[in-house]
Amino acid sequence: MPPQKSQNKSKKNKKTFTYVAPTEEEIKSMQTAARGKATHNSTSTWINALETFRKDIGLPGKIDDVNSKEELERQLVLFFVSCKQQNGAEYSVQSIKSARFAIARHINTYSKIRPQEITNKNIYSELYNAITGKIKLLTDQGLGEIHGADAFTQDEIRKIINHPTMQPDSPKGLIRRIFWHNAFELALRGGEHYNLKIQQFKKRKDGGIDVTFYRSKCNQRSLSESNSKAEVISIPADNAVIQDYELYFSKRPPICEDAFYLQPCNNNEVEFTGYWFKSAQMGEKSVKGLMKEIATITEIDCDKRKFTNHSGRKTFIQISKSEGISDNDVMSVSRHKNPHSLAYYERPKSILQQNTLSQINSLIYNDTSLSNDKTANSFSSALEIFNESRSPLQQLNSNDLNELNDDQQNQEINGNDETIKKILHGNVFQNCNITFNVNK
Repeated sequence: MPPQKSQNKSKKNKKTFTYVAPTEEEIKSMQTAARGKATHNSTSTWINALETFRKDIGLPGKIDDVNSKEELERQLVLFFVSCKQQNGAEYSVQSIKSARFAIARHINTYSKIRPQEITNKNIYSELYNAITGKIKLLTDQGLGEIHGADAFTQDEIRKIINHPTMQPDSPKGLIRRIFWHNAFELALRGGEHYNLKIQQFKKRKDGGIDVTFYRSKCNQRSLSESNSKAEVISIPADNAVIQDYELYFSKRPPICEDAFYLQPCNNNEVEFTGYWFKSAQMGEKSVKGLMKEIATITEIDCDKRKFTNHSGRKTFIQISKSEGISDNDVMSVSRHKNPHSLAYYERPKSILQQNTLSQINSLIYNDTSLSNDKTANSFSSALEIFNESRSPLQQLNSNDLNELNDDQQNQEINGNDETIKKILHGNVFQNCNITFNVNK
């Protein structure tokens, strides 16, 4: 019997196929899969723009065919000095920076003289100077600011979720509502929506739902992240959104694609099939435009604001931070790895500046009308104001103040708000430092 077992084991381990060398196309496809989709799209976009430029000015072949470092640098300098959008408008600074890295990736993969460090300012100094000069000129034109997706206010969120077009009583209303939950409650990145799969959503025994993310922007599952694990977001059972998810799952046809977002049916199709959604996935363009569609139909103010599928994520982080939720708790949902990454999503600096200055102005300058006899136009009038407030420097005149030593002059002067207002509105202090300690 023992020999028989050994013989059976050897049969199970016997190789039953013959290796075939992969084709060049298969190799490139595998290597391309190592890069994120956004990276691949960015590279393709900029190489197309570069080749269009080269064709317009009569350069032969492709950029991959250039066979010397000097000629490659010359052509890239020409491109970055001249490049514009298809409508003739200038690119933003961020676009120019993206183009530089995208073209570098392509050159190092396909160029006949690869590798080439076109981002190295010491090796490609002329190209570096040309791009740096372009960036400075664009910045002077006001094109240096990065304007990402805008966030919704809390009032706008209430308006959205209560709007008739967002109710789960129709296929389109339900798909919009589910999309909103994914964008806001799950804080999905803009590009994650289209690639979302239905099997990522698992019902728990307690009635809640676990959503598993096997790969993400910060977790690409590469060799350098060999210890990385799938990330899970747990939606609590008592969460009101669970009912919306369960309704959506029940309205999907039993045989369909595994894509999460399916095409909604019209009324006739609903009556005929009994299902609210078709078996095919929503188009990528339709999914990408869902947040903009929601903002438009719910009558959100879109003037000078940019709403994309990333807006839900940004809204979640901004509201969480403004409510005092810790970075670790926010990151458990947003799936950020570094708390410094949250800074991009926090309230715009301009709003913080306006709020700060409004508080200061309200404290100091409200009701600033001063009577003529109390307006401080000289040093002596300032002393009069001090005396009225019963300052520690009681009843001092100019000569007395000049005789004080440094320690005495650094004494605290206690005054009420009205006193401070009068002092600030008088042109009475020169070559001196004043510190206000305001206690509420």
